[in-house]
Amino acid sequence: MAEIPQYNLDCQKCHVQYKLDDVAFDKTCQNKHIFLFICPECGDYKATAMANVPQELWQKFVPADELDDLFQKYAEAMKSH
Repeated sequence: MAEIPQYNLDCQKCHVQYKLDDVAFDKTCQNKHIFLFICPECGDYKATAMANVPQELWQKFVPADELDDLFQKYAEAMKSH
C-alpha cells in the first residue's frame, strides 16, 4: 500500500490546525480548484490547490456530511474542462 503524502495543515505561528473556510472551483481551463483555510487563532489565510492535498486526507478537515458532495463536485469540475 502506498504511503499517503503528508500535507501540513498547521499554522506555523499558532501551531493549531487550519480550518476549512471555503472551496473555489476554477471555471477556466486551468483546473486549479482551491481549498481556502483559516487559522482559528490568528485568522491567517492559507490557500492551496485541491490536487496538493491527497483526497485521503480531505476527511481531516471536510465535515463528514459534506465530503461525498465535495468529491462529486470536484470530479464534475475535473471533467468539465
